[in-house]
Amino acid sequence: MVMQSLKNIFMKSYFDYDSAFDLFKFHPQLRVFLVLNGIFFNNPESPLRLIWPILSAALSLVATSFEAIFIYHGVAVKDYSFATECFCYFIIMTAVPVVYTSMILNREKIVDLLNSMNRDFLHICSLGSKYRSTFLKGQLLIWQLCIAWFTFVTTVVFTFLATTIAILMYQSLFATQTENIVRPLMFPLWLPKDDPYRTPNYEIFMFWEIVLMLIVVQTFCAYVYLLFHILLHYYYLMSMIIFDCEVLFVGLDASVVKLPKHDPRRMGVQTILNSRMRRIVKWHNLVFQSIEAVSSIFGPPLVYQVMFSSLPISLMAYQVAESLDHGRLDVMFAMLGIATCVQLWIPCYLGTVIRNKAFSVGDAIWSSGWHETPLGRLLRADITLVIMRSQRPVSIRLRGLPNLELETFSSIMSTSYTYFTLLRQYTGKMK
Repeated sequence: MVMQSLKNIFMKSYFDYDSAFDLFKFHPQLRVFLVLNGIFFNNPESPLRLIWPILSAALSLVATSFEAIFIYHGVAVKDYSFATECFCYFIIMTAVPVVYTSMILNREKIVDLLNSMNRDFLHICSLGSKYRSTFLKGQLLIWQLCIAWFTFVTTVVFTFLATTIAILMYQSLFATQTENIVRPLMFPLWLPKDDPYRTPNYEIFMFWEIVLMLIVVQTFCAYVYLLFHILLHYYYLMSMIIFDCEVLFVGLDASVVKLPKHDPRRMGVQTILNSRMRRIVKWHNLVFQSIEAVSSIFGPPLVYQVMFSSLPISLMAYQVAESLDHGRLDVMFAMLGIATCVQLWIPCYLGTVIRNKAFSVGDAIWSSGWHETPLGRLLRADITLVIMRSQRPVSIRLRGLPNLELETFSSIMSTSYTYFTLLRQYTGKMK
């Protein structure tokens, strides 16, 4: 019964597709995630919207300050395992204020972008079954990917919590006082003149570590979801453009080309052709404008990801390798490493997919049959302009950095492996 209910939610079987609905009714999670990022819809200027982002950013900055101290201590005492683990958390925590700042400063752009997406949603759902069914299948996939991403992130969080609680329960139930054990924390701590693991320090730090972990998870869960939702929306919008290209000349009388320019029959066909081409051009321009908006809105966190992801990935791999050298697997760091790679791979993969889809639009207009019908002469200039514009790559452009594509991801992973190898060689010599 529970599995069936979960399946119905995943497949959105309960949703009434025959009723009137818009983007936000089909994707209620959109507004929930935006509220958590300080973007209100009913009262957009309310100062209450800034409470959670400011609190989260402030706590993250405090945490990064502590992690910087821990890194210094680890290097000073040559405890490189401790230092590298703290450096990973330092990189991750620093991303939180970057994401919140980017979202709040670009609040109006985000709202305009979502309103534009909603207009596309309503218009496409009012078209024929071919458009509607394909577009809604894409929207359903976005919903399913949202659930999958949320489940994955929740699993990572549960792993950290469950592992820590399991060790704590073992120590409480089975360990003896002679074992000289230390109560576990999810993230290692050090204090210059105190023991962070004594009561009440332990309980206080455990509470704040859980809070900080939830802040990081909520931040990245919302940020990555919003990014891939917007990108996939315009991916499917380009599918609608391709459908329009396929039917550009369908159902029209080609013989009107021989009639005088101001003949009513020819003018009627010309009007239909202009209307069809206008929608193609409008949607095509909208894709370019929207991807540029995405680059502007999410530029700072994406730049941060591209510039610094190679460091935590290499350090996490180092932590896992070190644990394997001692005959155990560091499950928490393995999960965290996978999550770090996935959150970077998602925008890179979508950047490549959208780039290729945009080139497909050029192929579709070229293959629309303009050269097989006399009607092609009526739209020759428009078709030429669309083909020329489609040769310009639609990609997420980051100032001073390469476009966000799979090639970028491959380069980052290659750099991470280089750092990992150097770190292993260096620490091996030190031992």
